[in-house]
Amino acid sequence: MSTALTLAPNPRLSAPILGLLALGLTVLVWSGFFLSLRLGAKAALPPLEIALFRFLPATVCFLPVLWQRWRKITAVPWPLLLMMVCGAGLPYFLVAGLGMRHAPVADGSTLLPGTLPLFVSLLALGLLGQPLAPSRRKGLALIASGVVLMLLFSLSHAQAGLGQGYALFLFGSLLWAGFTLALRRSGLGPLEGAAVLTYGSLPLLLLALWLSDAPLQLPQLPASQLVLQFLLQGLGVGLVSTLSYAYAVARLGVEKAAIAGALTPVVASLLAVPLLGELPPLSSLLGMALIVAGVLLANRPNT
Repeated sequence: MSTALTLAPNPRLSAPILGLLALGLTVLVWSGFFLSLRLGAKAALPPLEIALFRFLPATVCFLPVLWQRWRKITAVPWPLLLMMVCGAGLPYFLVAGLGMRHAPVADGSTLLPGTLPLFVSLLALGLLGQPLAPSRRKGLALIASGVVLMLLFSLSHAQAGLGQGYALFLFGSLLWAGFTLALRRSGLGPLEGAAVLTYGSLPLLLLALWLSDAPLQLPQLPASQLVLQFLLQGLGVGLVSTLSYAYAVARLGVEKAAIAGALTPVVASLLAVPLLGELPPLSSLLGMALIVAGVLLANRPNT
């Protein structure tokens, strides 16, 4: 997924209804991200091959951005660029993809975006010394409670690999938090950040495919699966969500746009029931409710 932090709104076009539509589109695309990873896992499609759909189309879409803003991008210190690529580029994508091989959509879509405010706050507090507002502390406590509940369930549940999937999701959220802070400190906009992710991940992806001895599984997939992955990962996550979330932030503000992170697990879990036959257990639903409530509370205006 992609994270846009700042985008100046145009007062002449400021319309809450358009911002809400953009926010809804973002939630659908982010939900599709988890569904496509789970579908790929069920079809025994390696995350590395799914990454082809995520990053190859984006190289065409963001080439003008790279060409026009090359100087601004290269002026960013390389440690920040590296944190951005690792935090939301190919390494993050592979961690999320491996996690979805061990856990259902409801759990992945809850833990990955849901724990993001927790890790962002912890990193900001530890690295930057930024204090936490009271409402944010309460929200983070709810998020942590939901995570603990889900982890306790995974330890007592018989499903093989569930705990491993949870660990990968939490690590992925930590990577994404590093990307969020690095993007904020870099001064880059959402499109410039997307270009960094795309072109920083592309050489890593090609190198990994070249070093891999396993035969490609893509030619064996049905055309419908290929088209679905292209639409969800290539166009949806790679392009549409970057623009729609940036638009929602511009029209609604950061606090309201952050609701997308809370709505994503709800929508993804509902879609996973008819599409994948995955009905979350009660413990996952309770953990999800705590995390969603924590995300909403943590993203309220400072009080």
